[in-house]
Amino acid sequence: MALEKKSQRDVLICDDDKDICEILKVYCENMGCFKNIVFAHDGITATQKLRNQKFALICLDINMPKKTGYDLLGDIAVGSVNSLDSVLVASGTLEKDLIARIIATGVKHFMVKPFEEQNFQEKVLKILANLKS
Repeated sequence: MALEKKSQRDVLICDDDKDICEILKVYCENMGCFKNIVFAHDGITATQKLRNQKFALICLDINMPKKTGYDLLGDIAVGSVNSLDSVLVASGTLEKDLIARIIATGVKHFMVKPFEEQNFQEKVLKILANLKS
């Protein structure tokens, strides 16, 4: 399931749960296509990292301290080097109205926690396949 090594890219994992971050890190490492795995445990840190670096994949929790994942979507949409096409919303709470609001921002990829590694990797491969290099 690994992509070619020459296409290695960076991933940003935004989640306040450090255990989830470690699980997602392992899932990403197992794919073999990411050069750097960067973490943000709150929305403010995520905002700073999104300003300074382009990511092929942004795993985004919605419920985070200091600034929500939903707020971050607005930051990404407005003049960011990053794209909403790179976002995978992975949250434990995705109510219907929230999903509708997230879809309205342009995000296409969602997962509800907990999820299996295979499901995560399938979603990630879809995102990477659609990136404009």
